[in-house]
Amino acid sequence: MITGIIFSIIVSILFSVYAIPRKFSQQDVILYTMFVGLAYMIGSILWCSIIWGLDIYEKENLLSPWHLFSVLRGLIWTTGTVFFNMAIDKIGLSRFNQWKNFQGPIGSILMLTILDDIIGTKIVFVVLGMITMFVSAILFTIGKDDKKSTLSGVVFAILAACCFGFTAFIQKLLTTKGLIFSQLLYHSFFVIISAMIIYSFRTRKPREMFQVDKKTWLPVISGFMFLIATILSGLAYTMIAGSVSWSIIQVNAAWTILIGIFIFKEVDFKKHWLRITSGFMFAFIAIVFLFFAL
Repeated sequence: MITGIIFSIIVSILFSVYAIPRKFSQQDVILYTMFVGLAYMIGSILWCSIIWGLDIYEKENLLSPWHLFSVLRGLIWTTGTVFFNMAIDKIGLSRFNQWKNFQGPIGSILMLTILDDIIGTKIVFVVLGMITMFVSAILFTIGKDDKKSTLSGVVFAILAACCFGFTAFIQKLLTTKGLIFSQLLYHSFFVIISAMIIYSFRTRKPREMFQVDKKTWLPVISGFMFLIATILSGLAYTMIAGSVSWSIIQVNAAWTILIGIFIFKEVDFKKHWLRITSGFMFAFIAIVFLFFAL
């Protein structure tokens, strides 16, 4: 149980850090997403080859019909990641994250209602944890002067949240079917395919997809970090309830606001110290609630 909590916290950190390379990239958002998927796929192949080749984990059924959901996950996740990167470009790392954190309630509610993730009185603690964590994320919402840019950025972030909440549900669903790691192969492959299709239709310049330069390393770094986060979240889902793990992961709002304050100077801590400290307090209370749900 404790290991599942630790993995979830590590994933929350990775979900904040893996967005940082986008701040330094001017690459087209769809091309960026494609290269994230490429690094993710290469890492997934290496990971599965090692764990199955050395019998560290039991081999999984690569031909299971449930992998149709892995394909769907790839398509939805690609769409969400494009919105994700567009939101960062519009409103910055720290401001977009609190709206993206709508993914927490969306994913957790799907797991609770469809998968019967938790039953009995413990559901109350999960719901309290979800609500408190979401309040924490809202407290981290700090305005920006450019209203037009802010509005479009918020819309993109909420669309990303819907996509990521649903893909978290799919990951938990496939984990319950014993497809913990094999889903990574399908997921990553269809991230690449869907990004290539979108880019080809939008620009009609397919050759640009195969041009590798120094800008490519930024999404590659993000892709490998996302792979580690996905592996750890899958393992966490086998140790604790998915709705609890996914809610804990939403503490990434706290890490993101710290990055925005101290690295990118997007937020003035002295001016907004009360909201920020309140956000951390609610995040801590949420984790306490979720602990009682285990």
